[in-house]
Amino acid sequence: MPIETALTADNLFAAGTIALAIGLVLAGALHIYNLNKVHKLMVILQKKTVSKSNLYKEMTVAQGSNFTALALTSWIMLFVAIAFLYLLVPTVLPFSYMKIAELASNPMGFTIFGLSIALLVAIIILFVDKLPEDLREFKLTELYSFYSISKATKKMIGLATVLLSLSVILSAYLGTIYPSRSSSIEFISLLLIIASAFILIMPIYKESWVAIR
Repeated sequence: MPIETALTADNLFAAGTIALAIGLVLAGALHIYNLNKVHKLMVILQKKTVSKSNLYKEMTVAQGSNFTALALTSWIMLFVAIAFLYLLVPTVLPFSYMKIAELASNPMGFTIFGLSIALLVAIIILFVDKLPEDLREFKLTELYSFYSISKATKKMIGLATVLLSLSVILSAYLGTIYPSRSSSIEFISLLLIIASAFILIMPIYKESWVAIR
């Protein structure tokens, strides 16, 4: 691959990584801002102190257990896909799966790696889920219960799991050809992650946009 092409691909990958990070962090900040704004508005309208726990209890919308499970699966897959892309081979970060000899030489290494990341993310999600009721804005299990989610959006969130699975497969392929490298496949894998992340955080941005208008 020509040096100029490689540099361009690396720059695009870096830009995509920055966009992904900013998009996720901003979505988290907007989510907290949205809920705090509603809380302050309720205090003003009712002219008395309103506890966050009571507010959250009143404003949450049940989305159904099937959708909640699907959404959590999509979020877990998002972090698994990110781990596969950035931690499988040391082309982005200096530490990686390939640095662990016992795991890299294991025929089931990729599976063990993926399941380990999924389990770690699930444990963190469940730990955060134990936070007090007045801190429900930090609970990923209840993220979508604060927003109106259409059937079309629910289907798109389900589609995110498929896109993320494709990203994992592409990243796994990069692991099989290492130390060779394919910048185009790296970038496609990243684009799939970005598209999926956008789908998952879209309700937050949509609510913020409606509030601004």
